[in-house]
Amino acid sequence: MILITALLACPAWAGCGRWVIRDNSDYLSDPDFDQAVASSTGSAATLNPDGTARVSGGEAADDNDHQKEAQNREKALLGGTPGRDLGGEWKVQIDMKTDRLDEPGGKDRQQALDLILIQREGQLQGYGSLIEGGIELPAAASGRISADSVSLIVSLVGQKREYRLDLTANNDGMRGICELYESERLAGRGNATASRLSS
Repeated sequence: MILITALLACPAWAGCGRWVIRDNSDYLSDPDFDQAVASSTGSAATLNPDGTARVSGGEAADDNDHQKEAQNREKALLGGTPGRDLGGEWKVQIDMKTDRLDEPGGKDRQQALDLILIQREGQLQGYGSLIEGGIELPAAASGRISADSVSLIVSLVGQKREYRLDLTANNDGMRGICELYESERLAGRGNATASRLSS
């Protein structure tokens, strides 16, 4: 009887079997963990996600400038981004002397290419048409730019004919030479002048 009375009177034993959460209890408090989180996240982070040490804002800006400079030098060496934008609509006039078996002594031929070029860094892609004898023949173009030098290959769709242009870009447009290949055989050579219709 004395034992039962003692058990019921003791407040600590009366709560046995139940969790009692008090306002001042913090079972997840870990100062070391909190410090590690603070040093690895947000603006106060001292480490990058890959584990390398993070540099301060000024040093990071300098590093970014050096990286961009190195990338620009590498692109220049590889014929990368040119100083001019050649994207847009172009008309290319071709004056060519052909050298074909069915045209003894060759024949002068004038042709025009209407092209829409799309530039991505040092690469050109495009499409258009060759106007020959009043007929428009669909064409696809691809090429590259290195400084002021432009190499462009224009292939006629569904035909084994392609025009290989080596041009120099200037303020007025592009000028250079053009070679016509038919079935991988050189069939003509001449001059090409390209003028921009719109950008």
